[in-house]
Amino acid sequence: MADWSENNRACKTLWSTLFEMHQVSTIFNDSGVLKMSDLTFYNPLDSADMRKQHAAIIADQLDNTFRVGRGAKYEDNFDRTKAITGMTAILTDAEKQVADLASAVDAIYNFWGEVKP
Repeated sequence: MADWSENNRACKTLWSTLFEMHQVSTIFNDSGVLKMSDLTFYNPLDSADMRKQHAAIIADQLDNTFRVGRGAKYEDNFDRTKAITGMTAILTDAEKQVADLASAVDAIYNFWGEVKP
């Protein structure tokens, strides 16, 4: 699991996006430890296939928000398919935490534009 930090742009961007999507309703500091099963899209009664479909929709929305709304670029060796596949894998794992998703988001996207500091 990644360090959940207000100083990490991936963490802050993920949290604010999930908050705006009404997937979380907690403050930033309390959100990193939330499990995927705590997000509003996650329905434990869904079949695994249905849960994967819902997770892919969330991953697609995250990808669009990060790239179009926040100006993020894919890191080397990532593209839209790899990004959505990677996020979907985490989103479908009930025990993974939001901080784990932030770690993947940090690996997939460059939120700094040209060069990370």
